[in-house]
Amino acid sequence: MHTTSVATTPLQQLRLACRAAADAARGKARSAFARALLRTLRVRVIYRERTLLQMTRHSPCVVVSNHVSLLDGIMIALSSPVPLAFGVDTEFSRGRSLSAMVLRALSKMGYGEVIPLDSHAPFGVRQLRRTLALGRSVMIFPEGAISPRGTRGEEQAGLAWLAQAGATVVRLKIRGAERSRWFAKRGDQLRPRIWLRF
Repeated sequence: MHTTSVATTPLQQLRLACRAAADAARGKARSAFARALLRTLRVRVIYRERTLLQMTRHSPCVVVSNHVSLLDGIMIALSSPVPLAFGVDTEFSRGRSLSAMVLRALSKMGYGEVIPLDSHAPFGVRQLRRTLALGRSVMIFPEGAISPRGTRGEEQAGLAWLAQAGATVVRLKIRGAERSRWFAKRGDQLRPRIWLRF
């Protein structure tokens, strides 16, 4: 029989209240940080009710999106209603590169976890499938690379294999980030307006 511990002394109750207040403060700070960064990047996030229901009630999900810039995963992590496990190419997720450091920092701040993916080895995709089996949602860019023109490319086989685990596939759409000179392949604007639709 499973029993839950209940704070019985005033000191235990105070400790639990302090812990709950600290958790709430961290959550508010995380939300304020995300809103500020998205505003700085000129990202407008649009949530559809159906997508929110799929992501919050029908767990686990395989969240997928078109891939048009280096900002895509960061925008999704900052605005996702649930923490996601992101499948990220090893070129960007390992080592001492700036992108790897940013991804580690976001992960430590509670914006999800990073699972390195290597197109020549199946270990990362298997880890994503294990994550789904544990009831947690994952996020991948099924095209496998940034689109040079911002158009949707051919999806790789990994998405179909992950979906066979019984997960709901949730499709997002990013528009505008492909115009960024700093973060896209053929951008023509320094700070384009970006839309992310859940």
